[in-house]
Amino acid sequence: MLLTRPKPAGQPRGGGPLSTRGGTLLIAALLSLVAGAALLIFLRQYREDLTASDGVRVLVARSLIPHGTTGEVLSERSLYKVTRVKKSELADGAVVDPAALEDKVAAKDLFPGHQLTSSDFKSADGTTGKRLQSYDRAMSLPLDKAHGMLARIDAGDRVDVLGTLDAGAGAITTAAVLARNVLVVKMPSAGDDNPATRTEQVTLRVPDNAAPNIAAVSDGGEIWLVLRPAVGARAHDTPAPVTGATGFGKNSGGGGSR
Repeated sequence: MLLTRPKPAGQPRGGGPLSTRGGTLLIAALLSLVAGAALLIFLRQYREDLTASDGVRVLVARSLIPHGTTGEVLSERSLYKVTRVKKSELADGAVVDPAALEDKVAAKDLFPGHQLTSSDFKSADGTTGKRLQSYDRAMSLPLDKAHGMLARIDAGDRVDVLGTLDAGAGAITTAAVLARNVLVVKMPSAGDDNPATRTEQVTLRVPDNAAPNIAAVSDGGEIWLVLRPAVGARAHDTPAPVTGATGFGKNSGGGGSR
């Protein structure tokens, strides 16, 4: 019978990595790395799934967008909303950034729920509606060289609109200021060889309440455009209508300025 020698009390028995503090920390570090990698993989897959399903942001018409509506008006009046659609439902050329609508106008009527696309809009360059808002109205008038200062006024200039009416043979002509500080939207390309009596179309931006008077005088009398200074333009109080017999010396000075 063999006798074994007992091990001294307190002598550590053989163990794995967890038997020491350093081994425990190492295992904890490895587990943290594994968890972090798993989290990154999950987030990447989540983003891919989101983009593939309903994560694409697009602009959709909130209400009717009439033909000719500018990008600026779309933004100011919140005529569109930003929503998400599935990638498979994304329209060709879909507008995803509101900045893409700057200097653009609607090329056709766009109905509520419609995804806005690049083909729905065209450049606003040369578009009269781009210069209109609120009480503004665009109005084209047939004017000759003398009355319209053709070849002397350019688009973008500011003018005062005057009107004269002649009641008939032997009657006295009446003149009145119809509108002030009117923007010239479009001028014809009139050459110097054009006859003085030839009329050309001049487009003005006028207040809505001045348009009827201008139209009436244009049909029954004459319209005159008076060029204003480009900077610091001032005007006396609008005079009452004057006649050829009483106009000289009347309303030629005095009055408040603005």
